[in-house]
Amino acid sequence: MSELLDKIQNRVIDASITNETIGSLTVFSGEIIACDPLIPHHEPFAKRVSPGVYPVILWWHQEEERIAGAELRLSEEKPVRWEMAVRPGQNISSLEPGSVFGFPVDAGLGCFADARAIQEMERLEERLARELGDQFISFYDNKIEFILEENEDNWGNLLVKEENGLNVILFASGYGDGHYASYWGIGDNGEPVALVTDFNLF
Repeated sequence: MSELLDKIQNRVIDASITNETIGSLTVFSGEIIACDPLIPHHEPFAKRVSPGVYPVILWWHQEEERIAGAELRLSEEKPVRWEMAVRPGQNISSLEPGSVFGFPVDAGLGCFADARAIQEMERLEERLARELGDQFISFYDNKIEFILEENEDNWGNLLVKEENGLNVILFASGYGDGHYASYWGIGDNGEPVALVTDFNLF
């Protein structure tokens, strides 16, 4: 277990780490995606959760003044163990020592989203490109940048479908680009109580 996961499991707040609840994620389908929102073709994790609205918490490395991890809290119950979040077809036993299944980051951003929210985000990008024509630079420049600016470029809440509240919670990814794993926190009953993306600052 990483030091970050240990701190989250025990709800540790000390001189090295603090946390901040930044909003709630609407889960409609139960299929969760953690990814760089600007890299297309994302696949949800194999494990599903109950539809609902769940808080998203950022864990800050105090000395580095960077986001060490992002947590989708599914329950107030503390995890009793952690398991790497995998997508269909991924087998943890096939990994070489020190390797992880995770997602690549090329824009310094990660996110949590329902699978349907990612689909709606891609449609939003297509509509924006059509509407702006030659004024469309990129989805980041014409949309996401302004949402992040509201929170000093650290995080943002992108509403992609107003009718049902589907949204994408965006956050800066530690030191930036890289490859980051996510982990399910499992409760006493064997069900997930949290999902954490670890940005390897601890």
